[in-house]
Amino acid sequence: MLTKDMHKDEVESFLKGKGDFVKIDYLTRYIKTMPPIEMRKFAYLNLADIYIGKEMYVDAAGAFKNAAVNSVSFREKQENFLKEAKSFISGGKFDESDKALRRAMDEASKNEKEEIYSQILEFYKKEAENLEKAVNKQGRLASLYEKMMRLKFQGNEKDKIKEKLLKVYEKLGKIKEYKILKDIGRV
Repeated sequence: MLTKDMHKDEVESFLKGKGDFVKIDYLTRYIKTMPPIEMRKFAYLNLADIYIGKEMYVDAAGAFKNAAVNSVSFREKQENFLKEAKSFISGGKFDESDKALRRAMDEASKNEKEEIYSQILEFYKKEAENLEKAVNKQGRLASLYEKMMRLKFQGNEKDKIKEKLLKVYEKLGKIKEYKILKDIGRV
């Protein structure tokens, strides 16, 4: 059993060889024992990794948020809030992602804000590429492209996104949305 007096090595060796859901259970119980702040952050980050491996992105986002709350430095907080935003994007929860992005921006300087925003734009592109490969996730891909149309991409990038969204609408049989996007240029 995990106790709040344990260190990282001890926790890792205890969890070694156990299944993911068993690890989730043990780590959740461990956090409830209120270990020191560094160990709580460690446990939340481990939970987030497990959740991402299981494609439980919303749960991973919650773990990253808790890790950020338990982080001491602004840089760690910023990184964990950014990971939270990325997890919400992967889970298709764009409004929550925007909130997490704002939290990351609150911890950043002006130059860091620009870097964070460019990282998020790149992550949206990468997520779109991943969803394009999945035949059964065209609805999520359409939602992702719709969100990307509202972001601050450069002119020709926005045109490419629009063309891809039109193709997805066509595949999904969304004639009304297809016509609106084609005629007006906005969803």
